[in-house]
This record gives sequence, structure tokens and C-alpha cells, in this order.
Amino acid sequence: MSVRLMLKSRLLLSLAVVVLAGVALIAPAARASASAASSAKGILPPRNPARSLWPSPSFMSSCPGISDGSACNSVVLAAIAHARQSLEKVGGMSFSLSAYDRLTPAEQLFVTVNLERTERGLAPATVLSNALDKIAQAAAQAGRDPALGQVPRRLTGGGRTGYLGGTWSGGWLNPLGSDYGWMYDDGPGGDNLACVSAKSAGCWGHRDIILDTFSSASCGGGQAELAMGAGHEASAGGFSESDTELIAGVCGPAPADAAFTWAKAEKLLGIK
Repeated sequence: MSVRLMLKSRLLLSLAVVVLAGVALIAPAARASASAASSAKGILPPRNPARSLWPSPSFMSSCPGISDGSACNSVVLAAIAHARQSLEKVGGMSFSLSAYDRLTPAEQLFVTVNLERTERGLAPATVLSNALDKIAQAAAQAGRDPALGQVPRRLTGGGRTGYLGGTWSGGWLNPLGSDYGWMYDDGPGGDNLACVSAKSAGCWGHRDIILDTFSSASCGGGQAELAMGAGHEASAGGFSESDTELIAGVCGPAPADAAFTWAKAEKLLGIK
């Protein structure tokens, strides 16, 4: 068996989506390299990359030392930059890596989602919600998708949930590694459990959740916000890394129970 196949046997991705609004209910080392200022918007849903891309350089087999430290994160960032350039002609992520390393795993997952969104011209998730974090963390500990049915229709602050998407990853080393799996290894030939063939409806489903275009139009022209919950467990479900993301489209104000905000992340990480 090849090295990649042995690694892939320890990697999994799964997802769940529910649309509540509208008509449908359906099941140098101190700084990341490359510039985020590219004018290219990349590939946005409903379009997706032409293929999945196994990480190069392969951080799964060569990530040095502690998996969530600067050395490993630098290797993963290089793989993300390679995937972005190869699949979309988009530059890599740019932020203070030393500041990123000091964030909690949940905060790191929140940052990666927003970097994937804002660098493609999409609005960020404005808050990491304590209530959504708890749902996402329970899922990470269980090694499964977030339980979307546990998300209340009305969130703290009065906003109404109009869209929910949940993702889970197992075995991807750290939050940046999970982001790589969800964004760049999610189609045919990748590790997405819902993409068993090129015609499977779930192909690129994690990427579509992260890059969802929820907007004011989804709320009848009213205020629309994105909020997020995130979970991380060092060992769950037989995997050495279990990460979850719960993304909520909110009609009305963003949840008032913010554990972390995008405005704070931008300041801490020097994101412009």
C-alpha cells in the first residue's frame, strides 16, 4: 500500500447542511508567506475546483515536531498556497503566524474560515459564538458532524437562523490541516465521505459550506450576518485530531454571546 493510501485511511471528512429560510429544508516563519491581496476571487459556489489535490508539500507525512506549532503550521500554509495557486490562481494566506499560534484551536478554525471567505471577496463570519461553540465542541469530542438540530431558531441577541452548515474532519493534524482537507481535498478522489464518485451530490460540500453566499437576499432584504462555532479535540473517534465548524446564517443581528470576533482577529493577526 502506498504512503498516501495509508495516510488517507486515517483521514475523514463529513458534513451536514440545513437551509431554514426561504423554501427549502434539506437534510518568514513568524509570518505566513504569500500575499492575501490578490485581486483574483478564486472559485466560488456553485463552481468548484476541477479536482482534489493531495497536499504538496505533504504535511501529513513530513510535518515536523508538535502538530499545532509554528513549524508544522508553516508546512501546512505552504501546501495551502500551492493548492490555491494550482487550483484557483489565488495567493496564499497572509497573517502573523506567531499571533495565530497563540490562539485557541477554535479561534484558529474561525480565522481560517474567514481568510478563505474574505480573500475571495465574501463577507466574514463576524463572531465566534459561545453557544455555537458548545455544539461544535460536543461534536468534536464525539468525532462527528455538529448536531444542527440543537441550534435554536432564535440566537442570543434576537437573530433568527436562516442557514446552518456543519463540517467535521478527523486526522488532519491541526486546524490549518483541516482547512486544507475541507477546501482542497474535498472532491472526487479526496477524503470526503459524501463524495464516493464524481457524480455524488456531496462532492465539495465542505468547501461549499465554508464559502456559502448567505446574504441580505436570504433574509428578505433585511440584516444578514454570519456567525460560527468551532470545536477541537486532540483525540476522538479513533483520530489524533477532530475538528468541527458550525456556520450559521443569521437574519438580524449577530449573536451577542461572542467568544471571539473577526475585528479582534484582524487586529491581533495584522490582517488587512
